[in-house]
Amino acid sequence: MEIKVFNNLTRQKEIFKPIDPNLIKFYSCGPTTYNFLHVGNARALVVADLFHRTLKTLGYNVKFVRNYTDVDDKILEAAKLRGIHPKEHADEFIRECAKDMECLGMLPATVTPTVSETMPEIITMIEDLIKNGYAYIVSGEVYYNVPKFTEYGKLSKVVLDSLQHGIRVEVDGQKKHPSDFVLWKPAKPSEGWSWDSPWGKGRPGWHIECSAMAKKHLGKTIDLHHGGVDLMFPHHENEIAQSEAANGCPFCHNWAHNEFLNFGSEKMSKSLGNVVTIRKFTESFSGAILRHILLSVHYRSKLDWTEDAISKAIGEIERIHECAVLVTNAHPIDCDDQVEVESVKNSFKLIQEEMANDFNVPAAMGTFFGVIKDFNRRVLGDISKAYIEEVKKCFYFMRDATGLVHDDAISVLKELNLARKHLSGTSSDNDAEVLLLLEERKEARATKNYKRSDEIRNRLNELGVVVKDNPDGTATWSYK
Repeated sequence: MEIKVFNNLTRQKEIFKPIDPNLIKFYSCGPTTYNFLHVGNARALVVADLFHRTLKTLGYNVKFVRNYTDVDDKILEAAKLRGIHPKEHADEFIRECAKDMECLGMLPATVTPTVSETMPEIITMIEDLIKNGYAYIVSGEVYYNVPKFTEYGKLSKVVLDSLQHGIRVEVDGQKKHPSDFVLWKPAKPSEGWSWDSPWGKGRPGWHIECSAMAKKHLGKTIDLHHGGVDLMFPHHENEIAQSEAANGCPFCHNWAHNEFLNFGSEKMSKSLGNVVTIRKFTESFSGAILRHILLSVHYRSKLDWTEDAISKAIGEIERIHECAVLVTNAHPIDCDDQVEVESVKNSFKLIQEEMANDFNVPAAMGTFFGVIKDFNRRVLGDISKAYIEEVKKCFYFMRDATGLVHDDAISVLKELNLARKHLSGTSSDNDAEVLLLLEERKEARATKNYKRSDEIRNRLNELGVVVKDNPDGTATWSYK
């Protein structure tokens, strides 16, 4: 199926044409492993996973590389405070990151390289830049000569001479130009982690790592590069400058960036003090809810982090998985419902087209909810095996392409009950009574003791529990 991607290099939506039709080479900037990840990090991770899933589900073979930045000033500082080696600190949080990614239902990347293991390739690329005249050495420090790369700014559209020196770039007396950036920095005795190089002991600057890792695992030119919109400048701009100057060819054909996650009207950042970690959120709610929130708007749109967004996600996940239970338990009969079968087939085709149109999850979900609404309306009547199978195809596709449909629907629905309870602040002291009352109500309804059933419903309402009786005779419940 033809795929369209909004390419920030050209600022327009384009037909996606891989260099090799049999293999998409995809790189996404991964996290810096100095602490637990926050939900802002989660948006970039889930969007990259969305690209990976959708491309695979639409039939492409994908080599997906997502790195871990395990060499960084913040890691050195954190390790020093703890009195441990920086690698020990970084490795610990790589493991914690992996736990969070698993909780978010992410597919494993093909390769997850680290900076520390890529040091030979980083040093070689810096040597190539010096040899090609794009980098220079000052007192054991290596800088990239930005004005030498005449296409600098082609991704971010910044004009070199208009940069506000001291705000968007570091001002350093050793630089030939204020916009030049560090490729290699000399080691400091207090940092505790350095590598031998032709310029003395030291460690790489931030930008060079992704250029080296992408080249090592994907080659000189790649199909798709992703990251948060905040990385477009200077990080991705510098990646282009480094890679193309070192390799003598285009670095990446398609650049995709996800927008910010906002708390209220402000961009979420640690400096604002409004950070929610992935771990904290998923322990209180679930990874399924967080993933649903993060994909509830198009990846190129800003996403506001609010309680309403959480509540809306809970309701939508419930609709999906209550229907999933009904689909699993549906009993087909021989009947003529070919019109309805064709309608679902058309919806399935539309869902695929919407996902192929710049990974448009909201549009695909709108069509998918139409399939769910139609199934819920028809499930009590006559439905054929062919109709059920077409509905299942929609569920399977949305599961594989988005990760928003889960195999164990019953477990997901139970998680939603707890999430609603947490969102409402309901006390946990009544849990045992709630479970007993629900079981008693089930027995009362089975014996047609509707008076007692209504009394129990009223008591549950007092405890903040809403009971919903389903068309098939089952009941679901949740906290208000």
